[in-house]
Amino acid sequence: GSAVTMPGLDSDTTATAFVDEPAWKQLWRDRFLELALVSAALLLLMLILFFQDWLVEHPVLFHRLRVGYLLFTVFFIGFYCSAQLSVINLLAFFHSLSGEFSWDTLLIEPVVFLLWAFVAVSILLWGRGVFCGWLCPFGAAQDLISKLANRLGFEGYRLPQRVHERLWAIKYFILIALIGLSLDSMVNAARLAEVEPFKTTFILRFMREPIFVVYAVALLAVSAINSKFYCKYICPLGAGLSFITRFRIFDWLRRRRECGKPCQACAHQCQIAAIKPTGEIIDNECHYCLECQVTYWNDKQCPPLVEKRKKRENRENKARGVIASDG
Repeated sequence: GSAVTMPGLDSDTTATAFVDEPAWKQLWRDRFLELALVSAALLLLMLILFFQDWLVEHPVLFHRLRVGYLLFTVFFIGFYCSAQLSVINLLAFFHSLSGEFSWDTLLIEPVVFLLWAFVAVSILLWGRGVFCGWLCPFGAAQDLISKLANRLGFEGYRLPQRVHERLWAIKYFILIALIGLSLDSMVNAARLAEVEPFKTTFILRFMREPIFVVYAVALLAVSAINSKFYCKYICPLGAGLSFITRFRIFDWLRRRRECGKPCQACAHQCQIAAIKPTGEIIDNECHYCLECQVTYWNDKQCPPLVEKRKKRENRENKARGVIASDG
């Protein structure tokens, strides 16, 4: 880096000011372009969330925008910036609150800090689904693999509802174990945190011991037949963030009185299986992919709307028939 010489200051004073500057400031200057691009992407995501009702009424535009965003998350945030958030970040933050808190420690990774700041706000506004569904590189990679598999004609396999609901508990058990270990030693917690395949995938880019590579690749591969398997059942970061979701402010995911009673269209479509058979969205598990909202507005997919459309078309056809016979 370079120091800026101010008028009236001698070189020794300038050198001292440069040495006293926190290390993170130079890192933020060096990564200005990355920060600018990620900031623009976060602004775009905010616009998507605020205008979601309009976007989902244009499914082709929405799906192209979503796939493009997921690709950006995987390749730019994940592989280029190596800014995959981790449960270790979360544990380290809470430990710093109980000890000597320091902003310098948090600011040392600029893109990670920016993402965490956005996640903190978005969780309180919409829940953890915004991060899990849009900004998590490993989650985005699984989502893209699932979409590609569907395009190639692979039918996804969904576990029975009872099994699915019990497997949810695994990620919470892992989180509890991580918290317990971290109270004794963050080193031991970091070893268990290898349950996250993030380091293998995005930081080391699969250049490590075969057992870690096989584990990460297997989790990606299984998402071709069971969408986002890791996210649903194993991810301790998602489990940790779901607790804060309980305090979210907005509930913008629309439902009809027919949802679940009798309509199950969205429930069958939901890749996370985060919609109860009775129709309610399980906010702690929802990844905010907005696919249920695409269906909600589509009068060719949503059964209640299909029924209304057919009744309207029948009335119009009868009216045209009457006019034709009168003519």
